Amino acid sequence: MNYLFDPERISQHIVKYGVQIQPPILPRDDKTKLQDYCNWLIEQVPEAFETLLSGPNQIRVQKNFTLTGGKRVDTPTFIMTARGPLFTFPERLYIDQPQVLDIPNKDRIFRKALDELKSRFSNRALRRVGVIHELVFDTGELNSLEIIASNLKPELWRDRVKNLNIHLEAPVEGKNVNIDIRPTQLMRRGVGPAALPEQRQLYGIIVNVDINNQQFKQDMTSAEINDVLTFAADYVSEELIKFLNNEY
Repeated sequence: MNYLFDPERISQHIVKYGVQIQPPILPRDDKTKLQDYCNWLIEQVPEAFETLLSGPNQIRVQKNFTLTGGKRVDTPTFIMTARGPLFTFPERLYIDQPQVLDIPNKDRIFRKALDELKSRFSNRALRRVGVIHELVFDTGELNSLEIIASNLKPELWRDRVKNLNIHLEAPVEGKNVNIDIRPTQLMRRGVGPAALPEQRQLYGIIVNVDINNQQFKQDMTSAEINDVLTFAADYVSEELIKFLNNEY
């Protein structure tokens, strides 16, 4: 099926930075230190971190963003997950329409936050850094399952498939590059009477790209961290669209 991936068709884009630290940082054991760290994030980087939410087994920081039309939305920007600290920065969200929420200098903010985290937990080793881009490409009224299935060679597969999730592992230059592609369906409000808003069935393609260092490190150096960040930024901005469009 004739569909070209294009940055202009991205309706949602979230950038995440995950780190693997050993021994792991656990909210139940390190709660006070983590709360102090979160308060530091809020004080030092208010453009990305705003409100601390703390519970018995969770610690997170969220940011309130202003949307077009005066609406507001809270999104988490730092979460202590079971796998480790996760920084989440939205570039674009689809709420009624594409909403640009771009936080400038995300890599710089992450590096500043990571350096402070390492200084507060200096007895831990940073083993892995990953950058995840979660994107949704609009396909409009074109069925996104059919678009993805058109890449399958056997016609019988294309005719019978009812759902499809493609997972690709394409390591390069000492980095893991994992790409997940799957269809999604969206119900969006169209033009209609206010009392009876018209709902349109539209489609999209979810593309998640996870890039991280291939080899576990005893403790990653600053240069190794920067190498992952630079590679991820270059890959997503220069290589991803060509890869999705098979332009090599």
